Amino acid sequence: MSQNRLGLYPKNSRAPITRARELAGKLTRGILEGIYPSGSRLPTERELAESFGSTRTTVREALKRLEALGLVRILQGSGIYVEDFQLTSGIELFDVLLTTEDGSVNLKFLRDVLEFRGHMVRIIVRLAAIRRTPEELAAIREMVHKRRQRPGDIERLDELNLGLFRAIAEAAHNQVYRLVFNTMGRIYVKLRGLYDTPLLGFDQTQALFERLLEAFEQQDDAMAELLVIRYMDALRKTLGIEEKTTGIMELGAAGDPAWRANLPETLKERL
Repeated sequence: MSQNRLGLYPKNSRAPITRARELAGKLTRGILEGIYPSGSRLPTERELAESFGSTRTTVREALKRLEALGLVRILQGSGIYVEDFQLTSGIELFDVLLTTEDGSVNLKFLRDVLEFRGHMVRIIVRLAAIRRTPEELAAIREMVHKRRQRPGDIERLDELNLGLFRAIAEAAHNQVYRLVFNTMGRIYVKLRGLYDTPLLGFDQTQALFERLLEAFEQQDDAMAELLVIRYMDALRKTLGIEEKTTGIMELGAAGDPAWRANLPETLKERL
């Protein structure tokens, strides 16, 4: 089996997808790529059905999905009009944008996702380290210990990984971060589902959670953030994606002098 651009092995089978969802994905990409410009009127249901080899029922269901995403406005007796997705749509499009029409990973968008996720998770772990309750800490500790006992069970490890990140998001006690995390978690599941191998090795990820647990126990928010920086850097390397200049703090490899130079003085001595 040949490797793809990410250097990882794609799975031969993916979760089944309905015809309406598939068509909705194609139309969504057409809107995002400007094939159907903002303000334009889409072809009629009959024309779309003929163009994509679908039934009008399938087209109608797909258009309802687009309307729910804020991509089109359906006016009875007038037509279906494309909305300005820059103004009407949000993170609900992440799932569509993560892959291209042929099912391969959209590397440009993935880079944006990882950049956003990195900054968001850094804030979440800092808040969680300070705000976590004894009960939340105990729950995180239990999942870290359970994970240690399942090194070869990839499916169970995926569940525990998501459970741990969800528990950490809960411990931040910020509803907005928790809701955004739910979307990011779904993206992780979709990305992970494209490959037969974990994105990072067991030992590497387990070490992250063990150290995070220590940081939470000590309520060391600075160390928690540093661990996430290292984790996101390792993930980008695995996926073969370079970090963009953030304009706030340029993060490079942990061994890069420039990366160290941008860290707060209190953290440099702890690397």
